Amino acid sequence: MSVDQPQSETTLPPVKSAPERRCLVTGEVRPRAELMRFVVGPDDLVVPDLDKRLPGRGLWLIGQRDIVAQACEKRVFARGARRSVTPMTGPKGESLEAFIEAELVRRALSALTMARKSGEYVSGFEKVRGALAGLAGSGVRHEEFGQAALLCASDAGADGRQKVAQLAAHVNDVARIDIFDAATLGQVSGRERSVHALVLPGGAARQVCDAANRLMTYRGECAPMDGVAGDDEVME
Repeated sequence: MSVDQPQSETTLPPVKSAPERRCLVTGEVRPRAELMRFVVGPDDLVVPDLDKRLPGRGLWLIGQRDIVAQACEKRVFARGARRSVTPMTGPKGESLEAFIEAELVRRALSALTMARKSGEYVSGFEKVRGALAGLAGSGVRHEEFGQAALLCASDAGADGRQKVAQLAAHVNDVARIDIFDAATLGQVSGRERSVHALVLPGGAARQVCDAANRLMTYRGECAPMDGVAGDDEVME
């Protein structure tokens, strides 16, 4: 007569925690993904490594403009590198923190341009309204296709903002991006000015949201733009 042996418990592999690094300015330890990496080049210039791919020992900061400015002012890069180093300046002589912001803006606009070229970008109030109505009627869900990215110019009129926001409320998941003015959005659309735009759910919208979130995080709080443009003043 055989006796059943108790089954041994299955041992699950330990969950690996995300790699962490310490911010040179604040001393906070955070996951690498939340920090900005810098490296020292052969000319002893500190350069940003926004894609975290450059060779060399990484110098890590919380990815905010004021933190980068403090790192330059207090010479913390030299402490991290353990030698005398100099923060780079941009091609127009701009400071390191200003150069990084300009590069993050460029990347966000590049993501929007790529979305337009791939046919996933619509602009103009009527086209955006139609696209939002289509998404609301189709029942597209964030889990299946990801967020849509709704852009409204930072200097747009309140009436147009409210109308588009009401339409977007009927779509399952829409990220609002209000950090570019009408002239900047116009560059993406090939027009002088543009107020409303929408990136349809999918990979392009994810790229746009990631780039915009990184820029907004770097800026901290985006100050409102001066000179609100009425919707009737903008050629869509």
